[in-house]
Amino acid sequence: MAKGKVRKHTAKEIKAKIDAHKNKGGGKKGLSARKPKCKLMCKVCMSESPSVTTLKDHYVNKHPKVPFRPSDYGIAEDEKKKPAVKPKPKEKKEVPKKYPPNHKIKAALIKLYTEKSPDKLGNVGKIMEKYDGKWAKLEEGLSKKFGAIDLNALCK
Repeated sequence: MAKGKVRKHTAKEIKAKIDAHKNKGGGKKGLSARKPKCKLMCKVCMSESPSVTTLKDHYVNKHPKVPFRPSDYGIAEDEKKKPAVKPKPKEKKEVPKKYPPNHKIKAALIKLYTEKSPDKLGNVGKIMEKYDGKWAKLEEGLSKKFGAIDLNALCK
């Protein structure tokens, strides 16, 4: 025998029944929802725009020879003008530095570790695996450890 109260209708059926009685925007009740919310109409082509900004963009794109005058639409010139925000200067993308082939980098690392830290000479293979293709990161780490280091200069 089942425990608990057995439901007569499933949650899905109840939700469907509730949804059937909701106003979905049809008839007289939904007329206001279906009306366009446009305030301004273009004097040239009679297309509607919801704001001054979109109307101005419309003029620039569709009627480039006709100047846009906010006063024609009952908008004061001062309302339209806002303090200009200067665009942020575009950051120049750095061109990725080109590094020599792996065998030359390995030889340079062996030479560097022989001079600076001979006890770490056995780790060169692991370092090459860890930083394979990430030579800028390796260069940064070596610079922190041993002072300013340029892999390209080391490999020559």
